[in-house]
Amino acid sequence: MIKYLMVTMISAAALMGLLIYDHNANTAKAAPTTTTTVAPTTTSTTIDLSFLNTTTTTTQPKPPQTTNVDEFFECVRWRESRGDYTAVNPTGTFMGAYQIYQGGWDAYAARIDRHDLIGTQPHTATPADQDAVALAMYNDLGAKPWGGACQ
Repeated sequence: MIKYLMVTMISAAALMGLLIYDHNANTAKAAPTTTTTVAPTTTSTTIDLSFLNTTTTTTQPKPPQTTNVDEFFECVRWRESRGDYTAVNPTGTFMGAYQIYQGGWDAYAARIDRHDLIGTQPHTATPADQDAVALAMYNDLGAKPWGGACQ
């Protein structure tokens, strides 16, 4: 505590040029006639507020151009298989009303927890199962799997 007071008194005397404390003699002496002037320090900070005058535009994905999903899938079924749920393309690669290849079928059947459909050829599945897998693909990928012609 005494050291703190002595430091405080010495610091104050040094800054203001008023007193110097002699801790050996326990007396205060007059400050020397030289005066020390401490210039005030100022700092300037610039804050960029230009962001307050900007407008942010968020681009939302475009929905299909059809009025509803049923119309979209009706178009896809007609374009891909003429509405035939048992259709198989000439190479045997794409099957069912939506002409889905086996790997895509298995992946999306798993995504909708229809593990019973994995390994089933799409054209042998029920129309309701084909619709469910196609809807899962649509919800994830939009119209891309069918070339976008039915948007």
